[in-house]
Amino acid sequence: MIIITIRGKINLSEKIKITIVMDDEKQNIHTDEKSEKSVTVTHDSSMTLMSTLLKNNLIESSLCGGRGDCGRCMVQFIQGAPMPTPLERGRLNAEELRQGFRLSCFARIKDDCVIRLVFPREPEIAIVTETIDLSENNDSISQPNKSSVFREADVTQSDVGNGDMIFYIIAVDLGTTTIAMQLRRMDTGEIVDTYCAMNPQRKYGSDVLSRIQAACDGHGEILRRCVWEVLERGVAQFADSVGKASIKCICIAGNTTMEHLFMGQDVSSLGRSPFIPVEIGLQKCEGPSAIPIYITPGISTFVGGDIVAGMYALSMMSGTGEEQVSGKGLTERRGGVRLLIDLGTNGEMAITDGTDTLVTATAAGPAFEGGMEKAVVGTDMIAVTASLRSRGVLDETGLLAEPYFTQGVSIHTQKGDFILVNQDIRALQMAKAAVRAGVEILWEQMGRPGIQRVYLAGGFGYYLDVEAAFAIGLLPGQMRGSVQAVGNTSLEGAFRIGRDLCQEVTDKHMLEGSLSSIKSINLAKQEKFERLYMGYMDLCRN
Repeated sequence: MIIITIRGKINLSEKIKITIVMDDEKQNIHTDEKSEKSVTVTHDSSMTLMSTLLKNNLIESSLCGGRGDCGRCMVQFIQGAPMPTPLERGRLNAEELRQGFRLSCFARIKDDCVIRLVFPREPEIAIVTETIDLSENNDSISQPNKSSVFREADVTQSDVGNGDMIFYIIAVDLGTTTIAMQLRRMDTGEIVDTYCAMNPQRKYGSDVLSRIQAACDGHGEILRRCVWEVLERGVAQFADSVGKASIKCICIAGNTTMEHLFMGQDVSSLGRSPFIPVEIGLQKCEGPSAIPIYITPGISTFVGGDIVAGMYALSMMSGTGEEQVSGKGLTERRGGVRLLIDLGTNGEMAITDGTDTLVTATAAGPAFEGGMEKAVVGTDMIAVTASLRSRGVLDETGLLAEPYFTQGVSIHTQKGDFILVNQDIRALQMAKAAVRAGVEILWEQMGRPGIQRVYLAGGFGYYLDVEAAFAIGLLPGQMRGSVQAVGNTSLEGAFRIGRDLCQEVTDKHMLEGSLSSIKSINLAKQEKFERLYMGYMDLCRN
């Protein structure tokens, strides 16, 4: 047990003394034998308790950005508990309030007190860096997700070296939750090294809206700097193994908000209508050790560079570098209508028939990432929900049968145990309905053609039980047999774009030109969206 004393000023003559009792085994704090058992920091009485915890690295994140939604910043006041706020009265029951539990994002300390940190350590999140074989000769559908991992990119005819020197590309998937980096040979695409980290911006909230608000509140430079520091650590690791001179460029793919924050751009317009980005085209800047950085272009505020990179990796963009090298048209190389689905807090989708391409995005919330308070990933939630449906514990409207409706269902997984309640089911239903309605609208606007391939991208697709997705109606039944998990296409596309830019197979004009003809669909303006959304709330095959 560690005791940490926090001191701060109320005015020139008064000080607040806050003693924090903390259990290492349950907190996001790591110490060793040489660590100090107490520390004194400054507490500003005009700020919330969570602000002090964040400032002194005593909490990794609030997940909801300090709105009181996630409950992860809960503390227990052993002495000197402040009066609960109306929001805390709504979030916590009467017994918890009597025992001194409060939310640190709302607690404002006015007197000396003793508190205990009770928030749990965040569960580990698997960061997917693999990409399933994307070569045009691979016809495996619904293949096992952990096999046939892609290791070699298409080799172009361009020169890739200078004498015997081998050059490398650093590809970066800049996610809202995680950051994945790969060092890859430019000539073969071989993965030489990998560096992964949680996105340190999570301390300001788990979603892009929280990050936008934090930036607008004056934390923009901190948000930019903390991601740059992750990038610098990754580059330093790679440079130790191959040398800085052999790294040709870094190519970063992320959603529009993540790329804006990385470049230090104003994000205020991304959080309010009409949602206009500062810059959506290909950008270039200087990175660590003067290595050039390319920022993948996007299509709109809601369909960013990560989806463009995925489309590039899957040859869903006409007029791009790969097409120029192969001498084949997109339809000739791949054939048929193809649909890309990348699910997370947002659900982004793209569909193409080789001539026309449509994209859209829908707010799915945290359900596909396991929710804010559950020690379970979203793919497990789908598998559990499908199982409960098949066993008659859960009906198609999403209601649990008694006694589970009252008590919840105890679920055991490899990542931990949790109690599933109807609120969790409802969150999944809402996310599923939004995505399914988006897929339906894209498909209809394309003319409801036969779908040759459905690509499930990212960590969600990598671990998803496809049959469970069909069972709850996340995917239309007519797409059965065409679904393929493709892994981290954002990372794969970042490598290919960086490689093609360095080899001058493509350029800014070609990349942005290939995006100019893509039509972005705003689901909120589609008359059918609300009706489809409500219709797809049910958990059934359709």
